[in-house]
Amino acid sequence: MRKWMLGIAVVGVLGVGWWLISPLFLDKVVNEAPVSSSSASNMKEQEENTMKETDSSSPDEMTNDTMEINELVGIFQGADENHDAKGKVRISGKNIRLENFEVTNGPDLYVYLVEEGQDTIEGISLGELKGNIGNQNYEIPGDHSASSGMHIVIWCKQFNVDFGRAELGKAM
Repeated sequence: MRKWMLGIAVVGVLGVGWWLISPLFLDKVVNEAPVSSSSASNMKEQEENTMKETDSSSPDEMTNDTMEINELVGIFQGADENHDAKGKVRISGKNIRLENFEVTNGPDLYVYLVEEGQDTIEGISLGELKGNIGNQNYEIPGDHSASSGMHIVIWCKQFNVDFGRAELGKAM
């Protein structure tokens, strides 16, 4: 009876161990196509129409700066020697694209939009990370938006650990 119980315990420990460490050496590759320019132009048109409806000033008074889609870029860096991240992030309006992206794999990874000085958990969740390698797209939800100085953070929910981040700045 004791050997049987010990066997079940060993299998349980091995199962949990595999679940926890297997992401460290198993990669998930994603290669999504970029969001089409027609989608971006439709989004720009919708934003312009919304701005015209909600702004009491005449269209002649509006500057081109307010009509352009917010274009931001950033370069990923790892959080520490155990958690590496590299690649680019590009943001156009509400569309976020991770390009040539690679991060140390781990369990329960999420993508967050975080303001400077804010804890990751307090930021805006963009959803579960689709893969630890490759090109992937996300969308900023609701009435939220990104701005210079904010960060895109790859965060492990299970252990409350940042794996990497990219500080956003104006595209040149």
